[in-house]
Amino acid sequence: MPGAGNGESYRIVVDESSFDFRGLTEERLTDLLDDFSDTLEELSEQHPVAVSPWWVEAECADDRKLYDVLYEGETPRAGRDARLRMVRLMDRCPTWDTDLPGLPDRVEVAGTAHDLAWSLCYAWWRTRRRHHVACLVFPVRDRRGWLPLSASDGTTDEPVAEDVFHLVEAPALSEFWRSLFRREDIAEQGFFDRARRSFPELVFADSLSFRKFDGSYAEMRDWVVRLLGVVHDHFAEALALHSGQPHQVQAELGRFGLDLSPESPNTRSKPGIMKQRDVDHEGETYRCEWHGKKERHRNRVHFSLPEPRLSGRILIGIFVDHLDT
Repeated sequence: MPGAGNGESYRIVVDESSFDFRGLTEERLTDLLDDFSDTLEELSEQHPVAVSPWWVEAECADDRKLYDVLYEGETPRAGRDARLRMVRLMDRCPTWDTDLPGLPDRVEVAGTAHDLAWSLCYAWWRTRRRHHVACLVFPVRDRRGWLPLSASDGTTDEPVAEDVFHLVEAPALSEFWRSLFRREDIAEQGFFDRARRSFPELVFADSLSFRKFDGSYAEMRDWVVRLLGVVHDHFAEALALHSGQPHQVQAELGRFGLDLSPESPNTRSKPGIMKQRDVDHEGETYRCEWHGKKERHRNRVHFSLPEPRLSGRILIGIFVDHLDT
């Protein structure tokens, strides 16, 4: 299988221990295989999704391995097209490196023991080294978000707990990326690379710098991440819901505990002052009038409306202490 033994530290793995087909009708299992394949395909278009080299050996029903059901069509039965599609997608996935010192072969998920849950063990092992891994779960399992995994690396008899992220649908991956700013203490030089993954509907101007704030990166980072999340997830929706009416949009976004607003009529009446809100990005100029305030008189993030020139995305244009008003 591609990628085996190459030592690459993957960010997403398939949790083969979550494939539990017991008690499922052919129609239900077929639908679940399609749902899983939809998610796997969407994730794989953006990031490598790795699998255990032994994933076909995982038991998915009593006396049945995944190989028996997916490749041979044995019971529990599923539709042929759904089986072959999932096999094709899984076979295209790279395999994570099994030659890792202290890799456990047993793990507990929220207190429930799992033997031969190879990819969960890999995720736990990487997390112990501050490289978090998200686990793609078959949708029959009710595993979502950050869950405690406990295992032993052989240096002690006592298991050690680590939080590992589980997802069923591709959009949940944004929650995983955003959590890593704090969990992995992302440094300033890596902030914007991680931000582009975490907020795909935002565009970041090259001129952005945390040094333009009145405060250190450590003081500002978590607030900026929170603000970017609200703008990414809710700004365009609030504009559409309230037909762009500023006060109503501002009130709608205020539900998330942030002060987001456009410039006042007094500021907008001054062309020279408003020009400070213009940002050049890739040969085009964008007005970033809307802004979030960390404090009343200092520290602003300015951003544009959703922009047709950016395929409907929003430009994050200015980090600043304060612009003239």
